[in-house]
Amino acid sequence: MKVSTKGRYGLRILLDIALHQEQGVVTLRDISRRQAISHKYLWQVINPLKAAGLLHAIRGARGGYTLARPPETISLRDVVNVLEGPISMVACVKTPDSCERSDSCVARQAWSEVEEKLSSTMGGITLKDLVQRHSMQENLRTPDYVI
Repeated sequence: MKVSTKGRYGLRILLDIALHQEQGVVTLRDISRRQAISHKYLWQVINPLKAAGLLHAIRGARGGYTLARPPETISLRDVVNVLEGPISMVACVKTPDSCERSDSCVARQAWSEVEEKLSSTMGGITLKDLVQRHSMQENLRTPDYVI
């Protein structure tokens, strides 16, 4: 499984909004500038996130985006599922009928375990976790001039 640019940008967009929505709605122009993502491409990522109920749009001259749910309820798995589709290492795990050996195949069982662990790990990483990691990283970068 490889996460595409759309999936990577989707997480960056949600993280950007989570970091800046305290000051009010977050505009696409600001996200585009901070994340170095073209304004045009943002629309391709924003719309599925909005349709999935992860983002809330405010229309008008002072409009923009906010998270539709608290950051602790939005996981990395949620973002990947919306933008990339369900996690799938091999087809036979989700659709056993695609292979006549699926009932007795130990390789399929192994792939199933990998998918479950990957899904569980991605489900355990939330936007709130990433906001906290970002804050810790920013603190490490801030020079300390105390003598």
